[in-house]
Amino acid sequence: MALNMRGVLSLACFILTLGLVERVVSFDLARNDNLAVYWGQDSSGDQKRLSFYCQDSTIDVFPIAFLYIFRGAGGEPVIDFANICNQWDQGTFPGTDLANCTIMAQDIKTCQAAGKLVTLSLGGATGQVGFSSDSQASSFADQVWNLFLGGESDIRPFGDAVLDGVDLDIESGTPAHYAAFVNRIRSNAGEAKFNATTFALNATAHANTTHANTTHSHDQEHGRANATTSHGKTNDTTVIDVTNKNKYYYITAAPQCPYPDAYIGAALNQAPFDAVYVQFYNNYCGLDQPSDYNFATWDNWAKTKSANPNVKVYIGAPGSSDSAGQGYVGVDTLSNYVSSAQAKYSSFGGVMLWDASTAHKNGRFDLGIKTAMTTSALRITPEQKPRNATTTTAAASSTHASATRKHSSTAKAGATPRVNSRVFRL
Repeated sequence: MALNMRGVLSLACFILTLGLVERVVSFDLARNDNLAVYWGQDSSGDQKRLSFYCQDSTIDVFPIAFLYIFRGAGGEPVIDFANICNQWDQGTFPGTDLANCTIMAQDIKTCQAAGKLVTLSLGGATGQVGFSSDSQASSFADQVWNLFLGGESDIRPFGDAVLDGVDLDIESGTPAHYAAFVNRIRSNAGEAKFNATTFALNATAHANTTHANTTHSHDQEHGRANATTSHGKTNDTTVIDVTNKNKYYYITAAPQCPYPDAYIGAALNQAPFDAVYVQFYNNYCGLDQPSDYNFATWDNWAKTKSANPNVKVYIGAPGSSDSAGQGYVGVDTLSNYVSSAQAKYSSFGGVMLWDASTAHKNGRFDLGIKTAMTTSALRITPEQKPRNATTTTAAASSTHASATRKHSSTAKAGATPRVNSRVFRL
């Protein structure tokens, strides 16, 4: 043979290394041990860049907060991510108050390449939000689609980074017309007939029938293998295309635990959301009030009222005692709530924390609850695959999914209130 043994071993090591580097755990909404953690408002006073919190497998979803003004100067929205990017320190696009946060693009793509979702949270405690009509809501959805998601615009605050969806943390303004906003996002994404579960099933079926047609090319300039085909299909060692716009876009909300939520409650019944991150803190029904804790009410809503019968309900909790005015409980107490929900409620999807900086500073509270949650999931729902058995290539699932949709996503698209603590806080 032309190759000696040393050459064969070297080649094998290279292939194995490439495969390990590029294989990641894709987000699976159907699981009951996901962790969503808000990032962006520097609640600890020591917030790190987004990519800092993506260095391990602890967090699955990052809603980045906030887009807090819907209609600012020049008709563009306003975003603020505290010490990382804001309109004063990083500058704005001409004629607007929309911050140019292209410095965050690589961080977003780094997290996505690790199989995590990065979504944009709209609203917040001090948000200037709301719509006067369905038409205005639909137009704003087009704007968000073009600026942050799968559309096109001359100004994109995160450059070529394409976010994975939107989160509605609406705590002010009028509750009307949010269903029109959600439905327009779904329409722009070509997802009107799908939810995350059915979309994934269709994508898998399509991938199985087309996998045999996958071909490979080579990057001759750099002498590296390129496993992406002209159709965007990939094998297990694909370099992840995190700028791919043909993917499923998730829509979530963060209602307060008093049911129904005063601001987003109507939309939750009228439009399909993928998950709700219920704020069980700063309220009488918080985690620190076990006699009034009402996850059962939200589970009943998910099964009888929700426009999406597969919607997932998360337990929203503070990441530390400094994260909220009231409602903080330790990891042991929170894990008891989690294991109970895993055993009783099929709608349970995981835990949401506010926020990344405080949870990390609080002895890795995020890691503590994720470990407890995955451990109890293995015991309570053994039919659910362990996380290390669900390893896949994130790009493969997103690019395979694109083949089940219209390829038009790159075109421009025509209750008791909680205690408000600090600015922008959930």
